[in-house]
Amino acid sequence: MTVAVGVRPVAAGWLPLLSAPVAMANNAPGLVLGEMGGALGTAPATTAWVVTAFGLGLAVGTPVAGHLIRGRGARAALLVSAGFMLVGTLLLVAAPSFGLVVAGRVVQAVGGSGMMVVAINAAGTAARAGLVTAGAGVGGALGPIVGLAVTSAMSWHVALALGAVTLATVPFLVSRLPDAAPGATRFDFVGAGLFLGLVLALVLSTRFDAAVVVAVATVVPLVLWVRARPEGFVPVALVRSRPYLVACGLILALATGYFFLLYRVPALLRAAGWDAGHIGLAQLVLLLAGSALSLVFASNFDRFGRRVVVVGMVVLGAIAQLLGLLVGVNPLLPVLGLGIAVLAMVSAQAVLMITGTEHLTQAHRPVAVGLYSLFFQLGGAFGPMFAALLT
Repeated sequence: MTVAVGVRPVAAGWLPLLSAPVAMANNAPGLVLGEMGGALGTAPATTAWVVTAFGLGLAVGTPVAGHLIRGRGARAALLVSAGFMLVGTLLLVAAPSFGLVVAGRVVQAVGGSGMMVVAINAAGTAARAGLVTAGAGVGGALGPIVGLAVTSAMSWHVALALGAVTLATVPFLVSRLPDAAPGATRFDFVGAGLFLGLVLALVLSTRFDAAVVVAVATVVPLVLWVRARPEGFVPVALVRSRPYLVACGLILALATGYFFLLYRVPALLRAAGWDAGHIGLAQLVLLLAGSALSLVFASNFDRFGRRVVVVGMVVLGAIAQLLGLLVGVNPLLPVLGLGIAVLAMVSAQAVLMITGTEHLTQAHRPVAVGLYSLFFQLGGAFGPMFAALLT
């Protein structure tokens, strides 16, 4: 199966190197938010915006990257994304204030989302897509403990810059990726503005009541615009594809559950008397195990049966949330739940991407992959928000 129009397969080993550092950067603040808040003079709820900001950047950059691949080609998408990643990293390393830290995280995430979308579009098969998602899983697993170690050895500024590691792939990949395919469509600025306005309003709705009003007010104009521009920022073919919509909805639910536990479980364990080092080690072992096991499902999902794998991952995701509630019974149960959550989410991410986009046309697949990845990234924004609200 070909995932994206005009993308030549690249060596499989490069794919996780595009995704793992981005996921690591996303999760790097997990165990050092308290230290960051102390240094910046911010309350825990305010400091959590360091995490939320990355989710906002991913939410903006992911669908735009899909359109950039469609309109300008994967090579241009890689270079633009690398530029954003570099600027965001420089801001984070030098940021003297909380506002600049948040800005740097947003810019860095916009670049990182593009690198992820390029990798997924370049995958082409379920097994190769599984390498991308497993790489992200491993990077996410290492993020909190590596962030803690780098903060202890140097500073949290450097820990937040970990995503820049993905820039090392650019010189090797830029000549291997194609330019735009013939007949590329123009970018739909109005559709993009309406859609991204809706997405950002949804992300911010858990913190600001006014964002709910903005989200509701954006829906009708967006629907009318999609009908008027069927090949615009949100192609109507995607909206009418039931398998695609189901895939997007399921990955949103699984990703939200995983990121919720990723930030909720450390808080529960700290309340139970665990120190940061033991929390990070427990997370690392379970998350690495879950990410490694996900490769088994991603590379054999046709043998197991697609429906069986998807249903199984949804059930595991629900079990993970139940285990997260049992810290009072045994503190290790929520940690086990976190490992199961990453197994379910990473396994489903590759499988759902393939099943959701395989019946779409070649021209629609780069956009479909970008928008599908957005729903995963929204889980990365919603999960930590919900966890912070319970802290």
